[in-house]
Amino acid sequence: MWKDIITLRTETIGQDDDGYPTTTYKDVEVYANKKSVVRAEFYPAYAVGIEAKIAFEVRSEDYAGQKDILHEGKAYEVIRSFQKGEGTVELTCSDKAV
Repeated sequence: MWKDIITLRTETIGQDDDGYPTTTYKDVEVYANKKSVVRAEFYPAYAVGIEAKIAFEVRSEDYAGQKDILHEGKAYEVIRSFQKGEGTVELTCSDKAV
């Protein structure tokens, strides 16, 4: 059962007609399960200066390598993704630096 909705965000940096950089986003809302970060992932990440905050479980067919996630008004950055069983990917995330 999928209890949460997250937005997977793809960021594309390009140029406008005058040569100035522009950023566009392609957002896709998908169902997910919010999870706590397990100790085995938290401490190794923290040791190298990354704070793993939250994890999300999504269907494999919904995830296409996006690095940014929005959930409940908060932005996260995917720091690790791995296949978890048949058809499921777990995304470990840290707070997105603004």
